Amino acid sequence: MHPLNLALFDALAAGFSPSPAVLQLASAIALGSSWACAAVLAWAAWRRAAQRPCVLAVLAAGGAASLISQEIAASVGMPRPFMMGLSPAHVPHGLRAGLPSTHASVMFTMAFMLLLRRSMRDVGLVILAAAVATGWARIHVGIHFPFDVAAGALLGAAIAAALFAMQAIAPRLAPQAAATLARPLRALADGRAGPCLVLVFVFAATWVGLNTPQAIGPAVLEENGPVEKSTVLLYLAAVFCVLTVRVAFLSRPDRLAICVLLLAFAAREADWHLAHLGTSLLEAPLSRILAAMAALAPLAIAAGWLARRAWCASRAMRAWRQWRPEATTLLTFAAVIGAAIILDQLPASLAGQQPGLFTAGSSPAAFRGYLMLSFEEILELALPVLALLAILQARLGGSRDSAPSGISRSYA
Repeated sequence: MHPLNLALFDALAAGFSPSPAVLQLASAIALGSSWACAAVLAWAAWRRAAQRPCVLAVLAAGGAASLISQEIAASVGMPRPFMMGLSPAHVPHGLRAGLPSTHASVMFTMAFMLLLRRSMRDVGLVILAAAVATGWARIHVGIHFPFDVAAGALLGAAIAAALFAMQAIAPRLAPQAAATLARPLRALADGRAGPCLVLVFVFAATWVGLNTPQAIGPAVLEENGPVEKSTVLLYLAAVFCVLTVRVAFLSRPDRLAICVLLLAFAAREADWHLAHLGTSLLEAPLSRILAAMAALAPLAIAAGWLARRAWCASRAMRAWRQWRPEATTLLTFAAVIGAAIILDQLPASLAGQQPGLFTAGSSPAAFRGYLMLSFEEILELALPVLALLAILQARLGGSRDSAPSGISRSYA
C-alpha cells in the first residue's frame, strides 16, 4: 500500500472515533449523491429541451463508466479500507474491490462531459461539486481510499475526452447510422418484441447460472453488483425517456405517475428502502413509520391513476388483435415482475435449508441456488429494458404499419 494513500486516508477518514455530526453528513452524501445527480440531470432535461440529447448521452456515458470501472476493479483486486481493518464500514457495502471508485468514475465522467459543452457548464459544475463531495464522503465512511477516488476521476476524464473526440466525426456517420438502425427499430415496434426479448433474457440467465461460479464470478450477481447497478441505471434512463420522448396519448399526469413508479423500482433495486427505512416497520420508531407512509403515498396515488387509465384503455381494446404493441409489452412487464417476486423468495428459503448454499460452489444445492439467483437478477434487469421498449413502441406509433413513418420522424 502506498504511504501517501494511507496518509491521506488517515487524514480524511472518520476511523474508529468519528464525529457524529460529520459522519452523519458524510453518510448522507455517500448514500444519496447519486439520486441528487439524477434529479439535477432530470431538471436540466425538463427545463432545457434542446439539451435533452446531451443529457441522454451523459447518462449513457455514466452507465458505460460504471461497467468499465467495475471490470477494472475486479481485475486489480484492491481491497477497501474496512476490508483491511483500517476503518469500520460506516455505511453498508459489499466485499468487492474498490480501485477505481465506481461512484467517482460515473460522476466525474458526467461532470467532465457537461463541462465540455458550453451551454451545460453550469450543470456540469454542480455535478463536479457533487462528485468531489461524494469522493470525500466515501473516504470518510471507510469504503474507499483516496487513490480509489483519484483513479475514478482519471477514468472519467479519459472517457469524457474519448467521447469528445468521437463527437468530431459523428456528423459524418449519422446518416449511415440512421439507415442501419431503421430495420431493427421496425422490428422492435412489433408487439411480439416484448415476449421475444424476455426469452433472450431467459436464455442469458440460464447461461450465466450454469457458468457460475466456474467461469463467472458470483460477484456479478450479488447485491449492489454489476447486474443490479445496470438495472438501476436503466430505470433512470427510462425515467429520462418518459420525460423527454413525445408520446401523443400520455398527459402530464400520466408521465408523472410513470416516473414515480419507475423511480420506486429503481430505489427498490438499489435497496434504498433498506438503507433508510429498515427491514421491518413493526418495531420501528414513529418517525420512521411516518417517513415510510410519506414515501408510499405518492406510489399509491400513481399506481391508482395508472390503473384507472389502463382500465379505460383496455375497454377500447377488447380484442387481442386490436391491442397496441406497447400494451403487450406492459403485460409482459407485469408477468416478469410476478416471476421475479417468486424467484426472490426461493434462494432465501433454500439457503435456510442448506446453510452453505453459496459457499459450497460445486454442490447440487449451490448449483440450483446460483441458477435461481441468476434468473432473479437478470429478469429484474429485463424490467427496465421492457419499459424502454414500451416507450420506443409508443413513440414509433404503436403498430407495425406506422413504424417506418415513426422511424423517419425520429431521425428528422
